[in-house]
Amino acid sequence: MDIDVWNENDLLQAAAERSWVLSRERIVLYAGANLPSEAAQKAYSAGLSAYPAMGPSFDKEQPETDLVSRLEVAVRSEICALFSAEWAEPRLPSCTIANMAVFHAFTKPGDLLLAPSADHGGHLSQRRGGTPDLAGLEIEDLPFDMEKCRLDAAAAAAAIRKSAPAMVMLGRSVMIKPDELAPVVTAAKEVGAKTVFDASHVSGLIAGGAFPNPLSLGVDVMTSSTYKTIAGRPHSIIAGRIRGDGEKLAALIDQKFLANFDAGKLPSFLLTLQETRAGAKAYAARVCHNSQVLANALRELGIEVIAPSEGEQFTHQILLPLADHLNPPQVMQGLEKLGILVGTCKNPILPGRHALRVGTQFITAQGCDNDYLHMVAEKLAKALVHLCL
Repeated sequence: MDIDVWNENDLLQAAAERSWVLSRERIVLYAGANLPSEAAQKAYSAGLSAYPAMGPSFDKEQPETDLVSRLEVAVRSEICALFSAEWAEPRLPSCTIANMAVFHAFTKPGDLLLAPSADHGGHLSQRRGGTPDLAGLEIEDLPFDMEKCRLDAAAAAAAIRKSAPAMVMLGRSVMIKPDELAPVVTAAKEVGAKTVFDASHVSGLIAGGAFPNPLSLGVDVMTSSTYKTIAGRPHSIIAGRIRGDGEKLAALIDQKFLANFDAGKLPSFLLTLQETRAGAKAYAARVCHNSQVLANALRELGIEVIAPSEGEQFTHQILLPLADHLNPPQVMQGLEKLGILVGTCKNPILPGRHALRVGTQFITAQGCDNDYLHMVAEKLAKALVHLCL
């Protein structure tokens, strides 16, 4: 039906059916998507958001907010357990806002930030021209190894020692394999730079041990969204190693960022984190396995794939390069008409080109097996041949 002729009842009905449609009638390969469990969806509590719960846990400005405080403490505890963190902040609504808070807490206007560029998968909340501008930061791009499709750790360490930034922002929205972090962390410590890893795309893999834990590698702060490789509602996670950092960030959030937040999401958030901890290892392993199976199946069908080499660690993402003459939105829309939902990104190893960014985390959460993956590969390959000719 044309959206222009939908009435309000049509809209409400379509919204009510959306989870079912995504799970049963679409092949969801968008790398930034997931659904909370049915139990987590039902755990939302509107009564907890009937009025604000401002301030630190158990020291709030509104009456009868101890339940909100207890939920905040429980969510923090789960986050710390998942990521071996010393502190956690669970109240901000998205990782973009979380990154903004981190910039304001640990830098000042005019400070230098080294961050991934847009060409290499840097998210708008990390990079030049995006959210860091709101904190008044000067921004330089981190070096990137286009041949290996990951951070150039040695060059990044050299850049840190040369420019002595206040902060180094790591992690990207395009991550087909882990970066080497040790040289970067060592260099940052030498010059006194705060290190932050945006784990929005890989936090569920970190929780399951299928991707290196940046906090365990010495990174100071980790931020993340909660609806990619963690199957939850849109929310944010901030966690860190140094307790004083958490206290400084919480004070800033209480004083300048939050007059209110949707506390009704806390029970759902808590349940999602509990489910993640219970099944993280098996889920993360399946996601990475499924990425490898899908990459191999596509290659066998003659589709070019950017993915880790033999023996390297996969993530939930693989990339399918698009020819220079193709219009990425038109390819995405053509696949959408066939029931295949996938996004596009800049090709990180070919400047000026684009790629499809394919994710396996959603279909893995829905229980896909190897037969399903081969069916997906065949449908996707056939559609791409048709769309690209």
